[in-house]
Amino acid sequence: METATEDVRVCKTFPGLTKRQLDLCHRYPDVTEAAIEGIQIAITECQFQFRWHRWNCSSLSTKNGNPHSSTILQKGYRESAFSYAVAAAGVAASVAKACSSGRLLACGCQPRSRISSGNQTPAKRWKWGGCSHNLDFGIEFSKKFLDSREKSQGDIQSRITLHNNEAGRLAVAKNMQVKCKCHGISGSCELKTCWKAAPEFRIVGNILKEKFKSAVLVDQSNLGNGSPLLVRGGRRRRPRWRKPKKRGKKKRRDLSLELLYYERSPNFCENDPTNDIPGTVGRICNRTSRGTDGCGSLCCGRGYNLIRKRVTERCNCRFHWCCYVHCNNCTTVQWVSVCK
Repeated sequence: METATEDVRVCKTFPGLTKRQLDLCHRYPDVTEAAIEGIQIAITECQFQFRWHRWNCSSLSTKNGNPHSSTILQKGYRESAFSYAVAAAGVAASVAKACSSGRLLACGCQPRSRISSGNQTPAKRWKWGGCSHNLDFGIEFSKKFLDSREKSQGDIQSRITLHNNEAGRLAVAKNMQVKCKCHGISGSCELKTCWKAAPEFRIVGNILKEKFKSAVLVDQSNLGNGSPLLVRGGRRRRPRWRKPKKRGKKKRRDLSLELLYYERSPNFCENDPTNDIPGTVGRICNRTSRGTDGCGSLCCGRGYNLIRKRVTERCNCRFHWCCYVHCNNCTTVQWVSVCK
């Protein structure tokens, strides 16, 4: 009875699941819980990466906790592409880590037969050991849990979403890290035991943010006639590249790693509840910056107000032996710029 109750509790924690996702949740409630944690980590990372943009990921923090119920994810914007990619990456990384921590019944450490041994030099001998994060299982569950929302559809929304989901997972897979522990007398590190670990999620977020900046626009005009056209610099091309000329050293662009979108983004300036766009009124901006955080860009030309704000922070901290830190509370008055 406890197991059945636990299944229901976990599966009801995350409203808006499809029938396939619910079936998966009831079979693997502990893995689904780790997947949901990964989605929440992804939302936090999205909000960090876009904290100074007009669209700051706030619309992904929905009332039911499921970002896939947000209207922005029903669109084909480049912001939507980033959201799908970072969520898929979050699920894969979170489940992979949970496997190695022993939390999950369905998986454990990554099998050593699936780990590349790399090149070992005589000066630095090492061997695989410890418990590598099970990325194979994490990626597979991410596919089952997220791609199942799209596989029954054949429209451009589903096709592009599946691509961006995979691009997010590849951002994790291609940046796995090797972590090691030294063995030897007095930490001489004569021998190291190493294992594979998923990258810190900030690294994944940074990579996907760069992909967001160079995201590729897809033209919908020929969806029924093979692969869609890609729009770059006003010209149309199919997503297949000619063989590079012998004299050229330019590398082919691997489109599997890129984010795709098919709908140009709005300016996100004004409040539009129908499309989950909060606008930028009331946002704090930097009046001395010319970047995305600058008042000129963030306030969309409406101007800004200077507001006096009292800020209380810990200060004059002193360590007392043994063992606590005593701090004072210092209050300062700051002037902040707020978009009209």
